Amino acid sequence: MISFEIKGGLEAADRFLQNTTLPISAPSLGGIEALITRPAATSHAGVSPEDRRAIGISDSLIRLSVGLESTEDMIEDFDRAFGIEY
Repeated sequence: MISFEIKGGLEAADRFLQNTTLPISAPSLGGIEALITRPAATSHAGVSPEDRRAIGISDSLIRLSVGLESTEDMIEDFDRAFGIEY
């Protein structure tokens, strides 16, 4: 499990999620396939923005649960998603 923030805020994080093809966008992170989520829009959507910030959950935070996909395929997918102009 890894978490990272995308420079460019909410819009950049949403574009990144829309441009990945291998991880499945999911509100719950558990399974054999790679799953990706933006906690501010899923697991912590009911928490106020102020409270989310206080616990380190920004609008651009991405959480990834790595699955059994090929490492090379995941790197290629993320390189493509990161390479899009934000």
